[in-house]
Amino acid sequence: MPSLTKRDLQGIWNGCILTPEMSLEVALRRLSLLPWFVQTGNGETRKPHWVGDKRTPRPGQDQDQGGRNDQPPRRPDTRGYRDLADITLGEVKDAHRYFASQLVSSPYESWIATDQFCMLDLVQRNDGRPRAMFGRVKTCYPSDGQIRNIEDMELQLPNRKGKPDTVLLHNQDILLSPNQPVHSYCMRVKFLGSPEDVTDFEQAEPLFFEKGFLPEFEVGYIDLLDLRELEKESYPWFYVIGSRWFASIPDSVQGEVRAALKNLIQWEKVIFNYHPERLAGEVRSLNRELGYKPGFTETFLIEPEDPQQTVHIVARTFEKIFQQPIK
Repeated sequence: MPSLTKRDLQGIWNGCILTPEMSLEVALRRLSLLPWFVQTGNGETRKPHWVGDKRTPRPGQDQDQGGRNDQPPRRPDTRGYRDLADITLGEVKDAHRYFASQLVSSPYESWIATDQFCMLDLVQRNDGRPRAMFGRVKTCYPSDGQIRNIEDMELQLPNRKGKPDTVLLHNQDILLSPNQPVHSYCMRVKFLGSPEDVTDFEQAEPLFFEKGFLPEFEVGYIDLLDLRELEKESYPWFYVIGSRWFASIPDSVQGEVRAALKNLIQWEKVIFNYHPERLAGEVRSLNRELGYKPGFTETFLIEPEDPQQTVHIVARTFEKIFQQPIK
Protein backbone atom coordinates (compact mmCIF):
# COMPACT_ATOMS: atom_id res chain seq x y z
CA MET A 1 0.00 0.00 0.00
CA PRO A 2 1.28 3.60 -0.53
CA SER A 3 3.21 5.26 2.26
CA LEU A 4 1.29 7.70 4.48
CA THR A 5 2.63 10.97 5.76
CA LYS A 6 2.58 11.96 9.38
CA ARG A 7 -0.09 14.54 8.57
CA ASP A 8 -2.27 11.87 7.08
CA LEU A 9 -2.04 9.80 10.21
CA GLN A 10 -2.00 12.52 12.82
CA GLY A 11 -4.92 12.39 15.22
CA ILE A 12 -5.72 8.74 14.57
CA TRP A 13 -6.30 6.83 17.85
CA ASN A 14 -5.89 9.76 20.20
CA GLY A 15 -3.00 11.26 18.37
CA CYS A 16 -0.91 8.14 17.82
CA ILE A 17 1.81 8.82 15.20
CA LEU A 18 2.76 6.19 12.66
CA THR A 19 5.89 6.39 10.66
CA PRO A 20 5.84 6.03 6.90
CA GLU A 21 7.68 2.77 7.22
CA MET A 22 4.81 1.18 9.15
CA SER A 23 1.99 -0.69 7.37
CA LEU A 24 -1.55 0.15 8.40
CA GLU A 25 -4.06 -2.64 8.79
CA VAL A 26 -7.47 -1.57 10.13
CA ALA A 27 -10.06 -4.14 11.30
CA LEU A 28 -13.50 -2.58 11.03
CA ARG A 29 -16.31 -3.74 13.38
CA ARG A 30 -19.67 -2.27 14.43
CA LEU A 31 -19.46 -0.25 17.59
CA SER A 32 -22.07 -1.40 20.06
CA LEU A 33 -22.16 1.59 22.35
CA LEU A 34 -22.15 4.72 20.24
CA PRO A 35 -25.09 4.87 17.81
CA TRP A 36 -28.66 4.84 19.13
CA PHE A 37 -29.96 3.80 15.74
CA VAL A 38 -28.70 0.60 14.13
CA GLN A 39 -29.36 -1.15 10.87
CA THR A 40 -32.01 -3.87 10.87
CA GLY A 41 -30.72 -5.57 7.75
CA ASN A 42 -33.45 -4.32 5.42
CA GLY A 43 -32.14 -0.80 5.02
CA GLU A 44 -34.22 0.61 7.86
CA THR A 45 -33.07 1.82 11.22
CA ARG A 46 -34.55 1.34 14.66
CA LYS A 47 -33.54 1.93 18.21
CA PRO A 48 -31.77 -0.97 19.90
CA HIS A 49 -33.15 -2.31 23.19
CA TRP A 50 -30.77 -3.53 25.82
CA VAL A 51 -31.57 -6.27 28.31
CA GLY A 52 -32.80 -4.68 31.50
CA ASP A 53 -33.11 -1.24 29.93
CA LYS A 54 -36.30 0.53 30.91
CA ARG A 55 -36.78 1.54 27.29
CA THR A 56 -37.38 -2.10 26.32
CA PRO A 57 -41.05 -2.57 25.41
CA ARG A 58 -43.18 -5.10 27.30
CA PRO A 59 -44.04 -8.32 25.44
CA GLY A 60 -46.83 -7.55 23.02
CA GLN A 61 -46.39 -3.76 23.22
CA ASP A 62 -46.13 -1.97 19.88
CA GLN A 63 -42.51 -0.97 19.29
CA ASP A 64 -43.55 1.95 17.11
CA GLN A 65 -43.32 5.32 18.74
CA GLY A 66 -46.89 6.19 17.76
CA GLY A 67 -48.39 4.44 20.80
CA ARG A 68 -51.07 2.58 18.86
CA ASN A 69 -51.21 -0.26 21.39
CA ASP A 70 -50.67 0.92 24.93
CA GLN A 71 -52.60 -1.93 26.62
CA PRO A 72 -50.61 -4.88 27.99
CA PRO A 73 -51.65 -8.28 26.67
CA ARG A 74 -54.21 -10.28 28.64
CA ARG A 75 -52.73 -13.22 30.43
CA PRO A 76 -54.67 -16.16 31.84
CA ASP A 77 -55.09 -16.07 35.59
CA THR A 78 -53.16 -18.99 37.03
CA ARG A 79 -55.76 -19.24 39.80
CA GLY A 80 -58.41 -20.23 37.28
CA TYR A 81 -60.44 -17.00 37.23
CA ARG A 82 -62.15 -15.84 34.04
CA ASP A 83 -61.01 -12.38 32.98
CA LEU A 84 -63.86 -9.86 33.13
CA ALA A 85 -62.64 -8.29 29.90
CA ASP A 86 -63.08 -11.64 28.10
CA ILE A 87 -66.76 -11.99 29.05
CA THR A 88 -69.34 -10.72 26.59
CA LEU A 89 -72.68 -9.19 27.43
CA GLY A 90 -74.28 -11.96 25.36
CA GLU A 91 -72.87 -14.62 27.69
CA VAL A 92 -74.30 -12.80 30.69
CA LYS A 93 -77.73 -12.54 29.05
CA ASP A 94 -77.72 -16.21 28.04
CA ALA A 95 -76.97 -17.32 31.58
CA HIS A 96 -79.63 -15.07 33.07
CA ARG A 97 -82.22 -16.13 30.50
CA TYR A 98 -81.57 -19.80 31.24
CA PHE A 99 -82.25 -19.45 34.98
CA ALA A 100 -84.71 -16.53 35.01
CA SER A 101 -87.89 -18.63 35.29
CA GLN A 102 -86.44 -20.55 38.25
CA LEU A 103 -85.44 -17.57 40.38
CA VAL A 104 -87.36 -15.63 43.00
CA SER A 105 -86.16 -12.47 44.69
CA SER A 106 -84.31 -12.94 47.93
CA PRO A 107 -86.32 -11.78 50.98
CA TYR A 108 -83.34 -9.58 51.93
CA GLU A 109 -82.65 -6.71 49.54
CA SER A 110 -79.04 -6.40 48.34
CA TRP A 111 -78.06 -9.36 50.49
CA ILE A 112 -75.30 -11.42 48.88
CA ALA A 113 -74.89 -14.97 50.13
CA THR A 114 -73.14 -18.16 49.07
CA ASP A 115 -75.17 -20.35 46.67
CA GLN A 116 -77.55 -17.52 45.78
CA PHE A 117 -77.73 -15.86 42.38
CA CYS A 118 -77.25 -12.15 41.79
CA MET A 119 -77.24 -9.53 39.05
CA LEU A 120 -74.64 -6.79 39.48
CA ASP A 121 -73.97 -3.62 37.49
CA LEU A 122 -70.25 -3.13 36.92
CA VAL A 123 -68.05 -0.07 36.92
CA GLN A 124 -66.80 0.54 33.37
CA ARG A 125 -63.02 0.68 32.87
CA ASN A 126 -62.70 0.73 29.04
CA ASP A 127 -61.27 -2.79 29.03
CA GLY A 128 -64.16 -4.48 27.26
CA ARG A 129 -65.93 -5.86 30.34
CA PRO A 130 -69.73 -6.21 30.21
CA ARG A 131 -71.93 -3.63 31.90
CA ALA A 132 -73.48 -6.24 34.18
CA MET A 133 -72.59 -9.61 35.63
CA PHE A 134 -74.90 -12.48 36.54
CA GLY A 135 -74.05 -15.66 38.32
CA ARG A 136 -74.16 -17.81 41.43
CA VAL A 137 -72.14 -16.76 44.44
CA LYS A 138 -69.39 -19.23 45.27
CA THR A 139 -67.54 -17.37 48.03
CA CYS A 140 -67.76 -14.00 49.77
CA TYR A 141 -65.11 -12.20 51.78
CA PRO A 142 -65.26 -11.35 54.59
CA SER A 143 -68.64 -13.16 54.72
CA ASP A 144 -72.20 -13.18 53.41
CA GLY A 145 -73.99 -9.89 53.95
CA GLN A 146 -74.86 -6.52 52.49
CA ILE A 147 -73.11 -5.86 49.20
CA ARG A 148 -71.37 -2.73 50.54
CA ASN A 149 -69.66 -4.80 53.24
CA ILE A 150 -68.25 -7.42 50.88
CA GLU A 151 -64.70 -6.79 49.71
CA ASP A 152 -64.26 -9.70 47.31
CA MET A 153 -66.50 -12.36 45.88
CA GLU A 154 -66.24 -15.32 43.53
CA LEU A 155 -69.12 -15.58 41.08
CA GLN A 156 -69.86 -18.62 38.94
CA LEU A 157 -71.01 -17.77 35.42
CA PRO A 158 -72.79 -20.65 33.60
CA ASN A 159 -71.88 -21.11 29.94
CA ARG A 160 -72.69 -23.25 26.92
CA LYS A 161 -69.32 -25.01 26.69
CA GLY A 162 -68.87 -26.73 30.04
CA LYS A 163 -68.69 -26.08 33.75
CA PRO A 164 -69.39 -22.56 34.98
CA ASP A 165 -66.51 -20.08 34.86
CA THR A 166 -65.37 -18.54 38.13
CA VAL A 167 -65.08 -14.74 38.08
CA LEU A 168 -63.33 -12.76 40.80
CA LEU A 169 -65.02 -9.45 41.63
CA HIS A 170 -63.63 -6.78 43.91
CA ASN A 171 -65.82 -4.23 45.67
CA GLN A 172 -64.51 -1.49 43.39
CA ASP A 173 -65.70 -3.47 40.33
CA ILE A 174 -69.35 -3.25 41.42
CA LEU A 175 -71.41 -0.16 40.65
CA LEU A 176 -73.20 0.76 43.87
CA SER A 177 -75.98 3.24 43.25
CA PRO A 178 -79.46 3.81 44.74
CA ASN A 179 -80.81 3.96 41.19
CA GLN A 180 -79.20 0.65 40.25
CA PRO A 181 -79.74 -1.75 43.16
CA VAL A 182 -78.13 -5.14 43.41
CA HIS A 183 -80.59 -7.97 42.74
CA SER A 184 -80.16 -11.23 44.61
CA TYR A 185 -82.19 -14.37 43.95
CA CYS A 186 -82.91 -17.84 45.28
CA MET A 187 -83.88 -20.96 43.36
CA ARG A 188 -87.57 -21.76 43.71
CA VAL A 189 -88.73 -25.14 44.97
CA LYS A 190 -92.40 -26.03 44.65
CA PHE A 191 -93.67 -27.78 47.77
CA LEU A 192 -97.01 -29.65 47.62
CA GLY A 193 -97.79 -30.84 51.10
CA SER A 194 -100.45 -31.51 53.65
CA PRO A 195 -100.84 -29.16 56.64
CA GLU A 196 -98.76 -31.67 58.63
CA ASP A 197 -95.99 -31.50 56.00
CA VAL A 198 -95.99 -27.71 56.11
CA THR A 199 -95.62 -27.83 59.89
CA ASP A 200 -92.65 -30.17 59.54
CA PHE A 201 -90.89 -27.72 57.23
CA GLU A 202 -91.67 -24.45 58.98
CA GLN A 203 -88.45 -24.68 60.99
CA ALA A 204 -86.48 -25.82 57.94
CA GLU A 205 -86.96 -22.68 55.82
CA PRO A 206 -83.62 -21.20 57.01
CA LEU A 207 -81.92 -24.42 55.89
CA PHE A 208 -83.32 -23.96 52.39
CA PHE A 209 -82.23 -20.32 52.35
CA GLU A 210 -78.68 -21.22 53.41
CA LYS A 211 -78.45 -23.45 50.35
CA GLY A 212 -79.88 -20.78 48.03
CA PHE A 213 -83.49 -22.05 47.82
CA LEU A 214 -86.91 -20.65 48.72
CA PRO A 215 -89.76 -23.16 49.00
CA GLU A 216 -93.19 -22.24 47.64
CA PHE A 217 -95.69 -24.06 49.85
CA GLU A 218 -99.07 -25.11 48.56
CA VAL A 219 -101.66 -27.49 49.97
CA GLY A 220 -104.09 -27.51 47.02
CA TYR A 221 -103.96 -29.44 43.76
CA ILE A 222 -105.96 -27.25 41.34
CA ASP A 223 -102.89 -25.62 39.80
CA LEU A 224 -101.39 -29.03 39.12
CA LEU A 225 -104.40 -29.94 36.98
CA ASP A 226 -103.88 -26.83 34.83
CA LEU A 227 -100.36 -27.63 33.64
CA ARG A 228 -99.77 -27.09 29.92
CA GLU A 229 -96.93 -28.49 27.86
CA LEU A 230 -96.44 -25.20 25.99
CA GLU A 231 -95.65 -23.53 29.32
CA LYS A 232 -93.46 -26.30 30.75
CA GLU A 233 -90.27 -24.21 30.60
CA SER A 234 -91.74 -21.76 33.12
CA TYR A 235 -92.59 -24.43 35.70
CA PRO A 236 -90.22 -25.12 38.61
CA TRP A 237 -87.42 -27.59 38.06
CA PHE A 238 -87.85 -29.04 41.55
CA TYR A 239 -90.95 -30.32 43.34
CA VAL A 240 -91.16 -31.70 46.86
CA ILE A 241 -94.41 -33.63 47.18
CA GLY A 242 -95.62 -35.19 50.41
CA SER A 243 -97.17 -38.63 50.48
CA ARG A 244 -99.82 -37.32 52.90
CA TRP A 245 -100.68 -34.61 50.41
CA PHE A 246 -101.46 -37.15 47.69
CA ALA A 247 -103.41 -39.31 50.14
CA SER A 248 -105.63 -36.31 50.96
CA ILE A 249 -106.70 -35.77 47.34
CA PRO A 250 -110.26 -36.91 46.59
CA ASP A 251 -110.46 -40.24 44.79
CA SER A 252 -112.37 -38.57 41.94
CA VAL A 253 -109.34 -36.56 40.80
CA GLN A 254 -106.47 -38.80 41.84
CA GLY A 255 -106.21 -40.18 38.30
CA GLU A 256 -105.77 -36.69 36.86
CA VAL A 257 -103.19 -35.82 39.51
CA ARG A 258 -101.24 -38.99 38.70
CA ALA A 259 -101.24 -38.05 35.04
CA ALA A 260 -100.06 -34.50 35.87
CA LEU A 261 -97.19 -35.83 38.00
CA LYS A 262 -96.10 -38.17 35.23
CA ASN A 263 -96.17 -35.24 32.80
CA LEU A 264 -93.85 -33.30 35.08
CA ILE A 265 -91.42 -36.21 35.09
CA GLN A 266 -91.66 -36.51 31.30
CA TRP A 267 -90.85 -32.78 31.06
CA GLU A 268 -87.67 -33.48 33.04
CA LYS A 269 -88.84 -31.91 36.27
CA VAL A 270 -87.34 -33.47 39.40
CA ILE A 271 -89.79 -34.72 42.02
CA PHE A 272 -88.74 -35.60 45.56
CA ASN A 273 -91.29 -37.57 47.57
CA TYR A 274 -91.34 -36.46 51.21
CA HIS A 275 -92.25 -39.66 53.00
CA PRO A 276 -91.54 -39.61 56.74
CA GLU A 277 -90.65 -43.00 58.17
CA ARG A 278 -93.27 -42.61 60.90
CA LEU A 279 -96.19 -42.65 58.44
CA ALA A 280 -98.78 -45.34 58.92
CA GLY A 281 -98.81 -48.20 56.46
CA GLU A 282 -101.97 -46.99 54.74
CA VAL A 283 -100.19 -43.86 53.47
CA ARG A 284 -98.45 -45.03 50.34
CA SER A 285 -95.39 -43.44 48.78
CA LEU A 286 -95.60 -41.75 45.38
CA ASN A 287 -93.48 -44.51 43.91
CA ARG A 288 -96.19 -47.00 44.77
CA GLU A 289 -98.96 -44.66 43.63
CA LEU A 290 -97.27 -44.02 40.27
CA GLY A 291 -96.12 -47.60 39.76
CA TYR A 292 -92.40 -46.93 40.04
CA LYS A 293 -90.06 -49.53 41.50
CA PRO A 294 -86.25 -49.65 41.45
CA GLY A 295 -84.94 -52.43 39.25
CA PHE A 296 -88.20 -52.62 37.30
CA THR A 297 -88.78 -49.06 36.01
CA GLU A 298 -86.38 -46.44 34.66
CA THR A 299 -87.94 -43.79 36.90
CA PHE A 300 -87.79 -43.96 40.68
CA LEU A 301 -88.41 -41.01 42.98
CA ILE A 302 -86.04 -40.19 45.85
CA GLU A 303 -87.83 -40.41 49.20
CA PRO A 304 -86.32 -38.07 51.84
CA GLU A 305 -87.67 -38.76 55.32
CA ASP A 306 -87.15 -35.46 57.14
CA PRO A 307 -86.63 -31.76 56.30
CA GLN A 308 -82.86 -31.83 56.80
CA GLN A 309 -82.47 -34.79 54.47
CA THR A 310 -84.74 -33.10 51.95
CA VAL A 311 -82.66 -29.90 51.90
CA HIS A 312 -79.45 -31.90 51.49
CA ILE A 313 -80.79 -33.99 48.61
CA VAL A 314 -82.30 -31.00 46.77
CA ALA A 315 -79.03 -29.04 47.07
CA ARG A 316 -76.90 -31.96 45.94
CA THR A 317 -79.14 -32.62 42.93
CA PHE A 318 -79.11 -28.98 41.86
CA GLU A 319 -75.32 -28.82 42.16
CA LYS A 320 -75.02 -31.60 39.59
CA ILE A 321 -77.38 -29.77 37.23
CA PHE A 322 -75.61 -26.44 37.71
CA GLN A 323 -72.27 -27.92 36.68
CA GLN A 324 -73.67 -28.88 33.27
CA PRO A 325 -73.53 -26.58 30.21
CA ILE A 326 -76.58 -24.39 29.74
CA LYS A 327 -78.85 -25.07 26.77
